[in-house]
Amino acid sequence: MSLGFAIVLFAIGVLLVVLEVFLPSFGVLTVGAIVCFAFSIWGVYDPARPAGAIAMAIVAPVASIAILYFGLKYIPRTSWGRGLVLRPPSDEGAPEPPAASETAALTPEGGTAEKELSRLVGSEGVAQSELRPAGVALVQGRRVDVVSEGALVDAGARIKVIAVQGNRVVVRRVQV
Repeated sequence: MSLGFAIVLFAIGVLLVVLEVFLPSFGVLTVGAIVCFAFSIWGVYDPARPAGAIAMAIVAPVASIAILYFGLKYIPRTSWGRGLVLRPPSDEGAPEPPAASETAALTPEGGTAEKELSRLVGSEGVAQSELRPAGVALVQGRRVDVVSEGALVDAGARIKVIAVQGNRVVVRRVQV
């Protein structure tokens, strides 16, 4: 194999490593890169002068690791890379978390105080979010996680608690 062809295989291996950073191939591109590197080292090997093959055998993994490291470290910082990588939500400008529901207070044993929820049966309230079918409603001045009977209920609609099953509060839209 000629030196030129071995260098082309090496370059293809480097290209496959770069593509691995951008394309989710689950290791297929990495295996292809390893094969290209192996064939390029084999193509350069000469028993009389093994220095070229040894140098390529050292350069290939070092170059691959360096490309992957810097690619994964610096690409998410670019404007293009921000579109590829999810970042954790920032705390700036985030709305304040809602207050814990007094009706679903944690008990010392764990879980929710279901006795408190059963007192809501028959009470009316207002849906604070769309119920599709789950959402949040304001019942007796408290925020409660509720589930509608199955129909979509718009935010702001009047609702009535019809059942409590464990810690599941079932509501129905009140026709005005």
